[in-house]
Amino acid sequence: MIDFMSPSNRQRLRSAALYDTAEDVIDDKAMELTQEIFDLALRPTVGRWLGLVEGHHFAQLKTGDTTDMRLCQMLKAPFLGTCGVIRLVFDRSGSRVPVTLWVHHGHGNGQTGYYPLSRLERTSADQEGVDVFAIGHTTKLGHLVKNRMGYRWDHGGAAYHRTVHLIGTGGYSRAYIEGSRQGRVPRGGYAEQQMLGPAVIGSPTLIIRPTRSKDSHYPILKVEA
Repeated sequence: MIDFMSPSNRQRLRSAALYDTAEDVIDDKAMELTQEIFDLALRPTVGRWLGLVEGHHFAQLKTGDTTDMRLCQMLKAPFLGTCGVIRLVFDRSGSRVPVTLWVHHGHGNGQTGYYPLSRLERTSADQEGVDVFAIGHTTKLGHLVKNRMGYRWDHGGAAYHRTVHLIGTGGYSRAYIEGSRQGRVPRGGYAEQQMLGPAVIGSPTLIIRPTRSKDSHYPILKVEA
């Protein structure tokens, strides 16, 4: 999170008709937080991102862009907007092996650890040709493999199967912190106030093995969590 307002806070702020000087102060603070997360955690990753999608927590700047877009500039990464579809093509001994990734910040919430996977099951049913679906937002870590059947009609016809991976990308913010305070008040954060479960810290690792099986032209994907 690189801003200090919720989406509803931003909506109220836009309707407040603030002076330019007040908007400048807010923009400066938002960019200060963006620079802070870049310096503390993300600087070593510059140039290593396939792209970033926006989430719920960004600041809309007077210049018309957002702190998410500015962070992408710092990271030398493409800004993919709300939802990104990324296609990687590997050259394996002269044979092209494509892999397609569908990524989204995520939306909504659920108490169960299965929530992001159940949401992705519905979403993936409407998408063709995608190998990996991934969302965040809930900070729940999960991985589910779905098998899909396909049919080829060349050379006499054949049936084949391919795997689709559904991934909840996890998170890195602790839900419960002993002795947490807000100002002088002993008070927990959002997760504690909403009686949410403790967060699992970490993310799955997606390992792509660009090989073809003898009976399918789809790549073999391996996911480790």
